[in-house]
Amino acid sequence: MIITTLLLLFLIALVYNYYVHHRKNGRLINLIPGIPGYPIFGNIVQYLCSPEEYWKLMTNISDEYYSIFKIWVFFTPYVLIRHPDDLKAILNSAKHIDKSGVYHVLHRLVGTGLSTSKGAKWHSRRNILAPLFHFNILQQFVEILFEQSENMTKSLKDIRGAVVKDSVSFVSEYTLNALCETTMGTSLQDLGAFQQRYQKAFHQISKIFMQW
Repeated sequence: MIITTLLLLFLIALVYNYYVHHRKNGRLINLIPGIPGYPIFGNIVQYLCSPEEYWKLMTNISDEYYSIFKIWVFFTPYVLIRHPDDLKAILNSAKHIDKSGVYHVLHRLVGTGLSTSKGAKWHSRRNILAPLFHFNILQQFVEILFEQSENMTKSLKDIRGAVVKDSVSFVSEYTLNALCETTMGTSLQDLGAFQQRYQKAFHQISKIFMQW
């Protein structure tokens, strides 16, 4: 009985896989270059590896199929792009602004704000915030960003050949400094011991968010 059920489910999955890949959207997606996948599973099998191997694989594929390639994760296709002109066309689009399924997880945490909404609601929120990101306003923050970049570069030079095992924590320290100074006018570097407490709290919140 169990074997029969499993075979039936497998046959249904095969039929659905055929349907997904041969309907109009599937045929168009498959015109985009990319590494061959497996029926039903797509390319998920190739990506079952360590983070280091995953990074090498993605880098090699991105170079081989520059500047656009596709991967299949079960029945869902993903198209990845690298060329600046392609990125510009998508980011400047006022029509194709629907978020991916990953953003649905954020709805439970932040609701449907600017980063998660779409359509008329997204446009209204964007129009409210757009003046805050005018070039003349952002220009005054360039010096702060340069300063934090130089501080991070100096810290890397001071390490003198040692391996930075936790690059996320290392980079986030200077990212937080830049964010606090640009948004709140306060540098964490001037707060002494509170800087470490703030960074620790930030990382704890980040872990909770990633596990949500």
